[in-house]
Amino acid sequence: MTTPITEQTTPDPAPAAWRSAPWVMACLAIALLTGSLLNSANNTQPVLNWYQSSGLKALEWDNYLSWLRFNNQSALSQRLEQNADMDTHVYGAVLFADDFVTDSKRRAQDFWSSAEIEQWNRLREQIPAQVAASNLYRWGLPDNSPRPARFFTAPFTGASLWLTLASLLLLVPLAPTLERRLGHGRVFALWILGCLLSGFGYLLLASPGQIPFHGATAPLLVWFGAFFGLQSGALSLPVWHPKHKRWQRLSVSPYTLLPLPVAALAALALFSNPLLANLSAGLTAFIGGLLLVQIMRPQPVETGQERHHTRDPQQLSSLTRGWDALGQLNGDAASAAFGQVLASEPDHFDALTGQFTAQKWLNDNAAWTATAQQLFSHPATDKGQATQVAQCWQQYQQRGGAALPAVIGWPLLRTLTRAGEFQQAEKLARELDEHALKADAIAQLRDALIQEGLAHRAKALA
Repeated sequence: MTTPITEQTTPDPAPAAWRSAPWVMACLAIALLTGSLLNSANNTQPVLNWYQSSGLKALEWDNYLSWLRFNNQSALSQRLEQNADMDTHVYGAVLFADDFVTDSKRRAQDFWSSAEIEQWNRLREQIPAQVAASNLYRWGLPDNSPRPARFFTAPFTGASLWLTLASLLLLVPLAPTLERRLGHGRVFALWILGCLLSGFGYLLLASPGQIPFHGATAPLLVWFGAFFGLQSGALSLPVWHPKHKRWQRLSVSPYTLLPLPVAALAALALFSNPLLANLSAGLTAFIGGLLLVQIMRPQPVETGQERHHTRDPQQLSSLTRGWDALGQLNGDAASAAFGQVLASEPDHFDALTGQFTAQKWLNDNAAWTATAQQLFSHPATDKGQATQVAQCWQQYQQRGGAALPAVIGWPLLRTLTRAGEFQQAEKLARELDEHALKADAIAQLRDALIQEGLAHRAKALA
């Protein structure tokens, strides 16, 4: 009898509760709050106020509009002229117009007196210092042409501290579930993509001269979108129970949390300027998160039969001898063959399952118990492995195996959950002692029960 051999997987110890916390979101939240604290919002930048009060606007604004029309940019000239009375940010278009400055120096005598030329040159020389002193520009953001860095630095500037804090508080109920399901790396990648998407959405409706200083709320909406894009059934959220003084899981519909991103979008639109550009930034990030998470969501691991065979010829030979010996009911030879593999790789899944069977035949209870416990603590990352572990656990119980310590029992409970053996997992949960691994194992079992429509059983878990 020859059993298909699965590829050896690297053991992944069960993560402690602190490892599954939303660390990426927490670190970025601190950075965003620090950025908002150091760069308090100012809808009109000081450099733009200086542009009007210093007399530079009176000297060159009309000339700039004429220069645009002369260079076949009449539409831009018209939009700037119409918005100048409502939004001083349009003056940023001339403030950094290097081509206009070069042309003006060449033809200055055509429209300015000598005194005006001297005044214009003196004021133009002050622009770099004024930009450096402006609360948003001093972060090294682009001054004369769009650059990708603008989209990554914009979330840290241009929004009031209370708006950033409110957006982060709205995200708190979703953060643990999102980062646990996606992983730290995917959550951080979503943030980077959210910065790009929100910047792109801002520029879709921004007027000329309005640089995307939209703050943190718009890119944060990519996480809101990703959260709702992941949901396919009831959601289990951690809720603090003051009477029992502990966290409990509450089963809710994901749609009950939709007011959270709606509130974030409303705050972004009502308390940010310009309204349409900021609203476009937030909606683009939210929709992008909904779509991106469909690509980024973790894919189910292939079954053992779909994996490649082990590549080590010596291991392959030992495993083949072991399975052949089991087929001939030769427990001694099988145990020796599997032991050769386990000597070099103690967590080799196929060798562990074979050794479990061989030692059971040999009635070597001490060695069999040790192998069983090693097998039960194996990650069993794919459904096929989890099913095999569940079958071995049933055999272990039928044979009257010793009670499992919590450090082994809680990882086994996660494996039973992965295998769909919910009754066995619930029974095991009632027998195990408290341990740091309990919270994550129980959370996974609850999520699985809720997805199967067994919310009443999920609520009964301690």
